Amino acid sequence: MKIRPSLKLYFFISVVLLGSVMAIGFSLLSVNYFINGLDKGLNSVMIDIAKTTQVEDGHPVNVIGFNVAKRWQDTPAVIQQRFVSPPQDANQLQKIKDQSSIFSIPENLYFVVLAYTDEGEKRFVSKNILEKNRLEHPGAKAPKNRLYWALFTALAAIIIFSFVLVMIMQKIAKPIESLKNWAKSLNQDSVQHSPPDFSYNELNVLASLVQSSLISAHQSLEREQRFLSYASHELRTPISVIRSNVDLLTRLSEKSPLSDKQQLTLQRIQRAGLTMSDLTETLLWLSRDDEHDMAPEPVNLHAKINLLCDELDYLLNDKSVEVQIEGEPCRVNVRATACHIVLSNLIRNAYQHTSYGEVKIKQIGSRITIINSNHNNDTTSSIDDASNKKVATGYGLGLQLSEKIIKRHGWFYEITDEQGRYQVTVDFGDNKSVS
Repeated sequence: MKIRPSLKLYFFISVVLLGSVMAIGFSLLSVNYFINGLDKGLNSVMIDIAKTTQVEDGHPVNVIGFNVAKRWQDTPAVIQQRFVSPPQDANQLQKIKDQSSIFSIPENLYFVVLAYTDEGEKRFVSKNILEKNRLEHPGAKAPKNRLYWALFTALAAIIIFSFVLVMIMQKIAKPIESLKNWAKSLNQDSVQHSPPDFSYNELNVLASLVQSSLISAHQSLEREQRFLSYASHELRTPISVIRSNVDLLTRLSEKSPLSDKQQLTLQRIQRAGLTMSDLTETLLWLSRDDEHDMAPEPVNLHAKINLLCDELDYLLNDKSVEVQIEGEPCRVNVRATACHIVLSNLIRNAYQHTSYGEVKIKQIGSRITIINSNHNNDTTSSIDDASNKKVATGYGLGLQLSEKIIKRHGWFYEITDEQGRYQVTVDFGDNKSVS
């Protein structure tokens, strides 16, 4: 199961990480500035002591914790051990610290400065701060305790920051959730009402855009449905005229036989009229708004298949196509018009797009499988529908309209397309998912 990313979680984690990184960065920067400030202050004090203290060779002097010597060999032994060579740059603080890691407090600190008096005499001022001396000072605390307190303070700050962020997000997310629920609840009637207030101007603008888009789409759909209904109704009359005149010409041809070309032309007109009539009925039925109000009625699928095969048999004229029908009597409660349109279009599609081969219609209960196979390599016998790659042996408008009807009723529908073989399965039984 694919886990979809959450914008709320992404925003929360991003802000917490950004806040933590900024807090740690500024903390490290503050510590660095603090230590540099202490070093500069200590350097100034040591220079002032060097200038104001009188020292003789071999007799270093201690002044308020600082050792002042005239010669390097007179400095404390620990300073000489820690600093390999005496400092060369005047008034520059030299520092060495014993520290196990960058996150721990230094255990021992050693400082030394080379300074000159106003008379130009050298002075080496040094100082060491040892861990044992700090701990022996009254009121001193162990460095680890201070480190724990620092970590606890940082963690508490992050928790408080996250809590405040969650409160802010809740205040922002609640109107967004309301907008989502409002958009999901919109229907043909409620979309006409003014959207509620979502607290923020941006969300109100978005709600207005959603409403206007849905109203526009609904109006476009209504216009298309009206056009489809009007066009279907208007087409029924000329199609009826064409079919009635074709029937009249057929009866007249019995008295005055037509030539072969005339007879072929008349048959083409008759087949086109039947196709147009079925297509018009399909479009008209799809444009109806009350098709779900039509009560289901028993339909004998086996008899319906045989009837439609006889009516559409003209499509196999001048074709080497074998038709096999297997079935059993079975009645299903369906909307008769929808069932008739679907079966008619599926059988018509199989007949139209098979030039040399066979058409198998197998009916078991409410499930019907129609297979049309072409045995020749003539690519002209198949229709290459570039808009729908899953069909190689033909995918006409009637078949697309049948899919819409099937999906509208929730009937099972499956297509299998192989080289030269096209199979369609539809089940008119209980509503099932459409594949």
